[in-house]
Amino acid sequence: MNQNLTEKLTKSDFLLFCEAPRHLWAKKNLKIDLTLTDFDQHLIAEGYEVEKLAQEYFANEILPQKPGCQMKLQQTFTDGPFQARVDILLDNPETSTYEIYEVKSSTNLDKKDLYDVAYQFLILQNQVKIEKAVIVHPNKEYIRDGELDLAQLFIVDDLTEKVHELLPEIDALRHEALSVFDCKDPFELAQCLTPRDCPCPDICHPQLPEFSIFDVPRLSPKKKAELLDMGIRDAREIPVTFSLNDKQLLIVERARTHSEYLDQYSLQIELNQLQFPLWFLDYETCISAIPRFQGYHPQQQIVFQYSLHRLDNPKAELHHFGCIALTDGDPSLYLLEKLAADLGRTGTVIVWNKSFEMTMNKEMAKLYPEYGNFLLDLNSRIYDLGEIVNQGIYLHPQFKGSWSIKHVLPVMVPELSYEEMAINKGDKASMAWWNMTFGEVAQEEKTRLLEALDKYCELDTLAMVEIYRKFAAMV
Repeated sequence: MNQNLTEKLTKSDFLLFCEAPRHLWAKKNLKIDLTLTDFDQHLIAEGYEVEKLAQEYFANEILPQKPGCQMKLQQTFTDGPFQARVDILLDNPETSTYEIYEVKSSTNLDKKDLYDVAYQFLILQNQVKIEKAVIVHPNKEYIRDGELDLAQLFIVDDLTEKVHELLPEIDALRHEALSVFDCKDPFELAQCLTPRDCPCPDICHPQLPEFSIFDVPRLSPKKKAELLDMGIRDAREIPVTFSLNDKQLLIVERARTHSEYLDQYSLQIELNQLQFPLWFLDYETCISAIPRFQGYHPQQQIVFQYSLHRLDNPKAELHHFGCIALTDGDPSLYLLEKLAADLGRTGTVIVWNKSFEMTMNKEMAKLYPEYGNFLLDLNSRIYDLGEIVNQGIYLHPQFKGSWSIKHVLPVMVPELSYEEMAINKGDKASMAWWNMTFGEVAQEEKTRLLEALDKYCELDTLAMVEIYRKFAAMV
């Protein structure tokens, strides 16, 4: 191996390799897009805040239980070509042992978190005796009541046993990752299987067909790998004998025939469920790792805006209502007061992806029981318009296997577009509200942001109105 001995495989490098070896190659060869959006930076800032509070929690809650021990922060360790920085290291001089504490802002741990800690463990164990490997993270069951209670906010998960079980696998993987440094041809390396989220599509998925195997919904990683091993990337080339479910078969048929699919009978049944007046509802939210308001738990979405269109009958004039809550406290209370006044008590409430709105309603009902009956009734009236596409009742080849409204709208209602809008994505809407609420925004800029937010959220519900009208014209 001709690897430069001064070049280190950091923990972030290792985790990037675990995503896909080509991602690490792209980073080392400056072929990866590492541009951070405002929302990315928000998540990073939230992570730093969690880390700061975790250090305070550690000093006040854990260290007193470990007399004579010392807390060491952000120390970097190197073992040959491997390098990692440890969030919190507990040094016990009496036993000459150490404990690793990794801080995460997520309320749920996953495989990546285990790999993260195991990589650190491997590096440190050759230099010091490691007694424990632990992850400290927010407790999803914690509900804020008054000032933050750090003793209740955090959970300490001892993962030592699981980490020990992983060490042989991690050791093999880190040496595989190291070999990427010497690789000249990235196409000798494994690619990722998610081109829509890929940070280096020109490296992982060069010249990807217009309708690829990755556009087939819910295709398992195993099946994607099988098709790639067969040399198949174009969905049109998937063999008719390849095992797919009924919806996947319909999607692949759209690629092969480049034709629409309509189950007119099922569409009629779906639309017959709807009762006028029709209400088209959409929420905008922002997530916070640390609960900012009373009654919230960590990583809870804060509902700060809604758009609502009302259609009294198929030929009636369309009416619009909306609310953006900029308040000193929880915006959802002000929003609920307005929504309860705007939304009638009869008629179907149409959304796109009902699990989101219904979950928000359930969480707001817990926060404000006085609106519990209103929100319970609201949920009982919800109809998910997106299910017409998601269930395969209507499919278009240009949807490319997606039922996201951002993919459906340009095909069904091309005259409506998010492209030229100042705010055209949910994460931009989130950051506009966050900055106006917790940042320092000049009045002129606030006026601009409020106008952009209003237009964006209104388009979300107007899009549903026009897509509904297209569906109604099909039966």
